[in-house]
Amino acid sequence: MSEQGVQGAAAAKASRIRRPGWKDPRLALGTVLVVASVAGTMYLVGEMHETTTVYVARSNITLGEQLTSENMKTQEVQLGETASRYLHPESGLDELARANTFISAGELIPVTSVTHSELGSRRPINIELPADLTSSIGPGSFVDVWIAKRESGGNTYGVPEKLSSMVEVAARVESGGGLVNRQGTNLELLVEPNQLEPLLQALANDSRIIVIYNPAGAE
Repeated sequence: MSEQGVQGAAAAKASRIRRPGWKDPRLALGTVLVVASVAGTMYLVGEMHETTTVYVARSNITLGEQLTSENMKTQEVQLGETASRYLHPESGLDELARANTFISAGELIPVTSVTHSELGSRRPINIELPADLTSSIGPGSFVDVWIAKRESGGNTYGVPEKLSSMVEVAARVESGGGLVNRQGTNLELLVEPNQLEPLLQALANDSRIIVIYNPAGAE
């Protein structure tokens, strides 16, 4: 190859690897892509760290208890699109604001757990049950209640009959110890007036009360 041909090839190669100028469309496109990527990343990071001020139960709140600064506190949490489901300072609570269910200490307070009307018809009642009660049964869960009447003159029981479905559990306390070291579980149930009398009769007559976890309550 002649010297002139060698110089031409070198010039062509140099032109191919020459750094693009600021007017080069490839450089402009690359800059736009980089800026868009950085902006998108910053937006996602901001969304991930965005918090909302909501109310949290400072202590256990029972059915019908008034919601005040004594049993509630505010807390910054990351909730995203679910933020509207929980009680926040802008909700405008008044003296009629009460819990319509049991709310555990440290739990976020759902809007659906607050009522501004008078206390509903449900009443709390405590029953003692065996210690081997399933762990699924706890405050806020729901159970079906069955009663088996004690047969006369013996320690046998009749066929269990269902008293009610979807009874809410307000509290659970494990009990035991003492002189007889009897283990058990105490449940506080929230029952309607028409369920209260037969349940009290069952307790007075030493009938067997059976509670069965109802998973439909979790829905």
